[in-house]
Amino acid sequence: MKSSHSHLPGSPGIKITWDRAVARIEFDLAQPKNSFRVVDVEQLEAVLDEAIAGNARCVVLRGARGTFSAGWDVTSINPAGDDPMAMIADVVAPFCRKLRTLPVPTISAVAGVALGFGLGLALCCDICVVDEDARLGSPFRNIGMVPDSATHYFFLTRLGQATAAELIYTGRLIAGTEAAQIGLVNRAAKAGSVNAVVDELALAIAEGPTAAFRLSKEILLAGGDFDEVVAHEGRQLQPVFKTADLKEGIRAFQQRRAPKFEGR
Repeated sequence: MKSSHSHLPGSPGIKITWDRAVARIEFDLAQPKNSFRVVDVEQLEAVLDEAIAGNARCVVLRGARGTFSAGWDVTSINPAGDDPMAMIADVVAPFCRKLRTLPVPTISAVAGVALGFGLGLALCCDICVVDEDARLGSPFRNIGMVPDSATHYFFLTRLGQATAAELIYTGRLIAGTEAAQIGLVNRAAKAGSVNAVVDELALAIAEGPTAAFRLSKEILLAGGDFDEVVAHEGRQLQPVFKTADLKEGIRAFQQRRAPKFEGR
């Protein structure tokens, strides 16, 4: 088992821990409830690069001390001097896009709260697992702001316009159990167990044909109607037939044994 810790200079609160081919990224920020500032986003992006450079086959995001993230550090916002369009265009949107399209499976493990930008972080991952007593939402209405971090996209595509409008207009926070029931997240785990549940899931995914997973992820993100998706699947068959994992999978099937995938 490979296990190591890596801290970026100037940001000891963001670390990456390896368990075989799973890269666990944990944030323990100086701001209350793991609230983010620009420098934290930049350093988290660098840790994602480190995970990919280290050949991670699955990446897990989680917060330290039982809290995922309460979102952006509101005390760092200056309405009189800040340029919100530049902040979104230069910082928030590029990071969310990078996380969303990371070329390996990603899982968020949500304990405590996932609010605002923190909720965006959680939902940008391929899979989101939450503690049943976690609290999720985007209460921007309380400070007179419009939700960002692709909140409108996730609410609209997963919940529909009416529920999206209710959550945005009221700022209501929902428990992990409700978030799973309405389809905002994948599932809710027993309170206090989300990290263990995600660790088991991540290791199982990392042992799979992660080169094929990358190709499937591209199909899922591209979306489209029936004909577009079928055509995209056909295009992805060409590169997948060149992978070592496909050859191993066919051999294992013929030899009636479990395959040993290498992610390539």
